[in-house]
Amino acid sequence: MVINFLLHLCNNSLPTTYKGNRFNKIFYCIFQFSCNLRFFLSYFIDVCTNKKKAGLVILSFSITGVTLLLSGCTFKDIDKRAFVTSIGIDQSEKSDKKYNVMIKVAIPSGDPKSPESNFIILSTNTDSITDGLRQMKSQIDKELVYGHNKTILIGEKIAKSDIQPILEYFVRRPDFQKTSYISVAKPNILEVLNFKPQKENVAGSFLNSIFEYSKMESPYINTLCLFDAYRRETEDGINIAMPIIEATKKKIKVNQMALFNKNKMLLELNPKESETFRLLTTGIYNGSLKVRNKNGLYAIDLKRAKAKYKLIVKNKTLGAFYTIKIKAIIEEKINGIGEIKDNEIAVIRKQVEDKINAETEVLLTKIKNQNIDPIGFGLRFLSRGSGDRKEVSWSKMYTNLSFNIKSNVEIQGTGLIH
Repeated sequence: MVINFLLHLCNNSLPTTYKGNRFNKIFYCIFQFSCNLRFFLSYFIDVCTNKKKAGLVILSFSITGVTLLLSGCTFKDIDKRAFVTSIGIDQSEKSDKKYNVMIKVAIPSGDPKSPESNFIILSTNTDSITDGLRQMKSQIDKELVYGHNKTILIGEKIAKSDIQPILEYFVRRPDFQKTSYISVAKPNILEVLNFKPQKENVAGSFLNSIFEYSKMESPYINTLCLFDAYRRETEDGINIAMPIIEATKKKIKVNQMALFNKNKMLLELNPKESETFRLLTTGIYNGSLKVRNKNGLYAIDLKRAKAKYKLIVKNKTLGAFYTIKIKAIIEEKINGIGEIKDNEIAVIRKQVEDKINAETEVLLTKIKNQNIDPIGFGLRFLSRGSGDRKEVSWSKMYTNLSFNIKSNVEIQGTGLIH
């Protein structure tokens, strides 16, 4: 109060001469500066001795600094952005170029009540994926945004040559989702990207929905995400197993698997082999199987099937011992009608077990002969036991790996009639 009173006196004094008035202003400025300096020093000492006040001061200065550094110059309106929903890499038809890069760009509808899946496909032939995506900027009047891309397609010819540079590129780029689904496209990527279903809210969402559905419900394939493909490509003791998506004029099929070594596709499984492969890896729901005996042909619904295995070394020989548990229903008697008796059910159960054992062993031997390991026997072998297990020793042991398959089928019924 004393300081404020003195400032009031200095400010309201009325000197009679010009020289006195000037002196009064100088004295007022010096006195005001000293008061402000005193207040600042006292507040600084108070902050230094009080941690709570010091934290609030630091926080306020930090917020102020960050606010000054932020800039809105890079912001673009949504109508000036083009959202890429699918991307494909195929072999170029030009001899002097390596890749044919294609992207599917969704065109938003003006009326949200009547959604339409309009899209355009941009493509270019280039020697690198980076140059290809940059060249596509000249083919559209909007900024290409890849954050909504959920599917990556690889052409069959590229898959049979080398996919390592492609996986490396997409993993390195931060604007591509590592959970994007990756697959092999047949007969080519353009046919798959051009496919337009009858109903689709957003262009490209149909492909993502297929993989989302197949992950849980399909008995044929295992979905593969980008991060898992890169892990399988770089990790010892496991290889890539990638679904194949095939497009025709009227429909799309996803019922086959492609098996790779560390850089290219070596084996293509048919639908039945793909179903057995899924049984050995993640298990299946609502699979199917047919068996025939003297009483007729039967269709078996595999409601649920799950497989487990152990690696056991006996007499310096490594063996994979599989145990497969299946719950099934005799869904249809194809040729003829009649009651299915208990003794006939026991015969059918034994036939199903024998057939699954035989098909499993044939598939595992076929995969082993290609010297690929998509199931991950090597990864389990190298991760357990003694520390002297090397990749070189596993390669030698894998060629002599034996398989022992034992399935246990439980027939839960023959439908609602009997």
